[in-house]
Amino acid sequence: MTIGEWIDSRGGSVPSALCSRLRAQAQVSLTALLDAAMVELEAVERSDPADRATAFSLLSADAYVTYACLWEVTEGTGDGIEHILAQVAEAPGAGPPE
Repeated sequence: MTIGEWIDSRGGSVPSALCSRLRAQAQVSLTALLDAAMVELEAVERSDPADRATAFSLLSADAYVTYACLWEVTEGTGDGIEHILAQVAEAPGAGPPE
């Protein structure tokens, strides 16, 4: 099952503008969800902060991290939450501005 299919199977209502961004084609896993979040965060780093697309990249990254937590709690062992936090802390743009 792909990430997009897994998100769709959750049954929640995702706003259409954001839903169209959450279509990573990797097989759903904790690693794949975090990788999708990192791709979006890297896009934020390369983008104009005033551009609307940048905001959607940031929202998409947040959604992928949230789904990673949900996946870990519902499908994984629950032990990966610390791994998620470590990955987010090391993500592009994490930490105080320079």
